[in-house]
Amino acid sequence: MFHIQTVIGSLTIILADLLIIYAGFWSVLSLLSGFSAGLRAVLQHPHLFLSAFTLITLLALPVARLYSFREYILPLELIRRTVCSFLVAIGSIATLVFFVQSMAVIHWHLIPTLSVIFVCLFFFRYHLFYGMHQNREKILILGATEQARKIIQATGLKKTRAYNVIGIITTLDGQVGRTFEGIPILGLVGQMEEILAVHDANSIIVTLRDRRGKLPVRELLEAKVAHIRIQEGSAFYEKIKKKTNIDEFLKPSWFIFEDGFYHTSLTGFVKRIQGIIVSVILLTVLSPVILIVIILIKIDTPGPVFFVQERVGLHGNTFRLIKFRSMRVDAELMSGPKFAEKKDPRITRVGGIIRKLRLDEIPQFINIFKGDMDMVGPRPERPVFVRQLEAHVPYYNLRHTVRPGLTGWAQVNYPYGENIEDGREKLQYDLYYVKHFSWYLDVLIIFLTIKTVLFGKGQ
Repeated sequence: MFHIQTVIGSLTIILADLLIIYAGFWSVLSLLSGFSAGLRAVLQHPHLFLSAFTLITLLALPVARLYSFREYILPLELIRRTVCSFLVAIGSIATLVFFVQSMAVIHWHLIPTLSVIFVCLFFFRYHLFYGMHQNREKILILGATEQARKIIQATGLKKTRAYNVIGIITTLDGQVGRTFEGIPILGLVGQMEEILAVHDANSIIVTLRDRRGKLPVRELLEAKVAHIRIQEGSAFYEKIKKKTNIDEFLKPSWFIFEDGFYHTSLTGFVKRIQGIIVSVILLTVLSPVILIVIILIKIDTPGPVFFVQERVGLHGNTFRLIKFRSMRVDAELMSGPKFAEKKDPRITRVGGIIRKLRLDEIPQFINIFKGDMDMVGPRPERPVFVRQLEAHVPYYNLRHTVRPGLTGWAQVNYPYGENIEDGREKLQYDLYYVKHFSWYLDVLIIFLTIKTVLFGKGQ
């Protein structure tokens, strides 16, 4: 079991949370009382008041599963859960203050106080999961397969260092005693009980493709009731890599029965209203930039300012995408349709600058206003390339079940797409977005896009 999963460890963490919360309330409110006479009056008898707030905040943590120490919470998920717990805490305390009139003076001091506390709680948990080597999740992989190879390679990356593959259980007798991708093969599936008795594993990842007659059902059930997590290989790989693996073992039935890939009409309505409001505001605010770019394009090369091209959108319907022209007018006269390249010779001098700063994308806010696109979604592709990709890449048409976006999960995780193989790789990120579609993921993508623009990385 995890060191932090023991009773003593859990109680220590709860005690540490209590100290962080109580000290945070006391320190921040004491500091703010220097600027508020009413707050000073409340803090003359602080202990009952601070204890009530501390208890409410502490109870908000399990609501967002921040005491779920049987699973490793990756940094982005830890941020999401911390924000959720923060909102629950501030809502609960604000409700208490509303009904207890003597505490009304506290109301406007809640946000800075709780913000400091939850930042401290976040870093405390981040240190628990990632700062201490002994707290890494110990994993056994069932099956020396290609999927197992990808999982081992993925867990070796810095951003997934929370996982430690300690061994492999195989179905082939000749593999026992060897290594697979540097990981020891500990024994056969029939020896799982003995292997678990020797090795302190927290999770078993099942990567067997053909499981008929090979899956040790009884041993896996016994491991599960002994609080060892049993995870399917595809789901685990998706969790740590943040993309949906579309290799040959992923069958259509997986998409049918898997959680996700379901969007309510309310979600679509909210995104549509958001797109209208944001596009109108940004087109207005960026109007001076738009005028400057128009002048520069006209000075640089002859031809139209805007580049209008047919793209594939929601449900496979086509629309006319608008961009500032960044290539020569005769860009495809000789070569015909081709994927854009990282150092494309067809790009003009001004085009290179506006592409680097993403200014060529500004007219697409018109497409967002019209409803052709959303702020966030898979990038729309040209029909000629869609036909090629659908012929070579399985499940490619699923990316058209949501509106295309100005930016997307693939754009912030993968560089230029120059060929079919790049299109396949980017589709895995697009399908992850379609499956896990949420306001939180949209906000995260927007922030990562801003980071990409500022540091000049990505597509």
